[in-house]
Amino acid sequence: MFGQNAYSRVFCCCAVLDLIYWRDVKKSGVVFGSMMLMLLSLALFSVLSVGAYLALAALTVTFSYRAYKGVLAAVQKSGEGHPFK
Repeated sequence: MFGQNAYSRVFCCCAVLDLIYWRDVKKSGVVFGSMMLMLLSLALFSVLSVGAYLALAALTVTFSYRAYKGVLAAVQKSGEGHPFK
């Protein structure tokens, strides 16, 4: 742990233990589900395919958000414009 003090290492360790022991069920469930989905997709497809599909999903979400903000600005007639500027 380069450049970290003892408090941050203990906090990090406690956060990991909270996930492992399912103390916060929602967070543990999200981590478990995403890791299981990643393992299953890597078992069925190549790493390159999984990476490409993840990039495509991120691009789709980003474009949808940009279109939503553009339509919202047009409907409200606000000068908000581009959300990523």
